[in-house]
Amino acid sequence: MRSDNNITYFARTNHRNTRTPFGIRRADRRSHMYVIGKTGTGKSTLLKTLALQDIEHGEGLALFDPHGDLAEEVVSLVPASRRGDLIYLNVPDRSFVWHFNPFAGVPEEKHALAVAGMVEVFKKLWPDEWGPRLEHLLRNVVFTLLAAGGNLGDVPRLLSEKDFRSAVVRRVTNGMVREFWEKEFAGYSPAFRAVVTAPLQNKLGAFLTDPLLHSILTGERSSFDLRQVLDDGKILVVNLAKGKLGEGPAALLGALLVSHLSLAALARADSPQEERRDFYLYLDEFHTFATLTLATMLSELRKYRLNLILAHQYLGQLEPEIRDAVFVSCLCRTSRSTYGS
Repeated sequence: MRSDNNITYFARTNHRNTRTPFGIRRADRRSHMYVIGKTGTGKSTLLKTLALQDIEHGEGLALFDPHGDLAEEVVSLVPASRRGDLIYLNVPDRSFVWHFNPFAGVPEEKHALAVAGMVEVFKKLWPDEWGPRLEHLLRNVVFTLLAAGGNLGDVPRLLSEKDFRSAVVRRVTNGMVREFWEKEFAGYSPAFRAVVTAPLQNKLGAFLTDPLLHSILTGERSSFDLRQVLDDGKILVVNLAKGKLGEGPAALLGALLVSHLSLAALARADSPQEERRDFYLYLDEFHTFATLTLATMLSELRKYRLNLILAHQYLGQLEPEIRDAVFVSCLCRTSRSTYGS
């Protein structure tokens, strides 16, 4: 295909019986791209074609793959000239130790957005247990650990250990959050407290009993800075391989990482627009990571040069509110039926 850094090619046309490369301009990619098509229609090939051109052109990108094959293929094709920019998170590989703490490094002015994002992640994962009581508790838990410092492994202790809870809450400056713990939560009877906290304790505990997830999610700080990944144009490839990791753990880890990558992009508000480097976020099986918070941020993310490529199989995989937000914000759309080389 032709080489033009301002155009990313992904097809050929046969207009007037002449096969001509066809692509999308860089400026248009800032309006996000939405790819839909059933299994076997070439979505992964399309994503690989786009991503490899971004890599060749020196662009930064993140690719999230819940199956693993696409991630492995893209990593194998990263040229030597860009190997130094590659961060490969092969999640099922237990020999590689890394950490991601969703409570660390979030600016105070972004705490409300971070809380909304994390609450939406757990709401998506636990629809059968969800209700106003669990949402109220989780919102205060997340606010507390963001403000005081902590990790997901601290959640059970925050709910069950009085001395630990008191020490953590003393570091919280938000008056409403402190009032929740010091008045509302403290006033629960032991029996009622057990009822209120059991869903969160049980569900989160199920994740954290997995040694791999426990190792990743209970570190004090993350092994990488997502803002730096964006600004330095790194290549972040996340192999979630849900067939090895499990569907729930893959969805949890992927959705938390995507949520925090979006927060890192919004933090670019502290930089002049001309200094915001384009960064491409590829989400294969987008519905796995889709939350209403992420969908409603799509138009805002465009300003901070986080350009999304969203791919999945059929519309029914998206909740109506998320689907509507995607249709409004993703101006570049392609429906897959066949895809050739």
